[in-house]
Amino acid sequence: MVARFQLAKIFPARWIFFWILMPNLALIAMWFVGGPRLPVQIMVAGIAAIVFGSIPNRIVRAVGMVGIFVFLLISYFSRVFYLTFDKAFSSLVYLSEMSLAASPGYVLAGAVLVASLAFCLWFGPRTQRPQGPIQYALAFACVMLIVQGDGAMNKADRGGYMVKAPAGTPVSSAMMSVALSPERLEADNLLVIILESVGVPNNQHDRQVFDAIWSQSRWQPHYSASFGEVPFYGSTTNAEMRELCSAWDPPENLDFAQADCLPRRFAEAGFETTALHGFASGFFNREAWYPAVGFEHTSFRSDLVRDGASICDGVFDGICDRDMPRRIAQILGQQPERRKLVYWLTLNGHLPVDDNASMALGECNLGSPEWRADYPMLCRSYMVQQQIADALRGEIGKPGFANTDIVIVGDHIPPFFQNSLRSRFKTGKVPYIYLHRQPQADALEPVELAHR
Repeated sequence: MVARFQLAKIFPARWIFFWILMPNLALIAMWFVGGPRLPVQIMVAGIAAIVFGSIPNRIVRAVGMVGIFVFLLISYFSRVFYLTFDKAFSSLVYLSEMSLAASPGYVLAGAVLVASLAFCLWFGPRTQRPQGPIQYALAFACVMLIVQGDGAMNKADRGGYMVKAPAGTPVSSAMMSVALSPERLEADNLLVIILESVGVPNNQHDRQVFDAIWSQSRWQPHYSASFGEVPFYGSTTNAEMRELCSAWDPPENLDFAQADCLPRRFAEAGFETTALHGFASGFFNREAWYPAVGFEHTSFRSDLVRDGASICDGVFDGICDRDMPRRIAQILGQQPERRKLVYWLTLNGHLPVDDNASMALGECNLGSPEWRADYPMLCRSYMVQQQIADALRGEIGKPGFANTDIVIVGDHIPPFFQNSLRSRFKTGKVPYIYLHRQPQADALEPVELAHR
């Protein structure tokens, strides 16, 4: 009893509260909805807290406190959004391109984070530092308790946050699976679409929703459809390299002069190559590396607005995906004597999917009423897919749509914070759909239109 009293007396509770508990409080809160495991990051932050929290100079301690908060914040978001830490850190320069205030959730999280940091900055540097090896040992023990708690509470992680392919992992992609090349392409043109935040449903209900959107029957008689799955690692730019250059590396690590990139191969075979993306050209430096992989023409948000496309508001203000198939059909129809490769990276699937008027999603009518009530954000995510599929189906059914094969593939599963949502998708897999133009499609179009 006396020993317990003595331990409680020397326990540096106030210091541990401000330096160990508070910086990790947001991570601890996320344990109850699920998230990525961060044992190494929590330990590094804890050791940094012990070091900086022991320095006499208050200014240095305050700087250390800010650094710990920033380190843990970037560590968490880098794992959630499939980014390496260095890429997540370098991506901070793009925050000005995003409209974070459009998401109430981001606003609330930001307010709580700022308030917590301000609270710790005021009291933390003024708190008495640990005294002696026993108090330091107790502080480190508290760090290890949080590390153990993180592992126990996030045990469902199971590799679902893989940001980098393990060394030696063979590259697999939708483009490799369908084995299309300039020499093997039977259609005049090829359209490649990467869908933002689209994964493979792992339960019967969500699979039925997905199948209703992309089912083979809706593409007939103009196209036959085949379906498959491929692994993914990392973020959207990793997915672009996976499909365009058969590489796991992100664009900043790839030597484009040596890489075997599909757009360059098509361009060398005489195809006109075009890349389209509805967001800012400088986002992840796409304006520089799209030409480097072999795209002759590029169009981004400002270009597409001039062409008459509408803007969808949200965290990523950009071109509405529903407008893009019409623009793509125009590109494919120009100079029909020249074959074309067109690539489109969609935008509106970025989380959080807003339900504002500009998105024109309307009330979600997919799935069961209970599912819609329990998972409104997930339902809106599928509604975006439905918008894209509807717009694409509308164009390919028109008379004169160019003879084009189409490959559609997801980039990564939607990066929901809640494990209850992430767990509704297959770990590490994204779907692809290959639409092969039927030889009799042009002859059937007038019949199809008359039937409608």
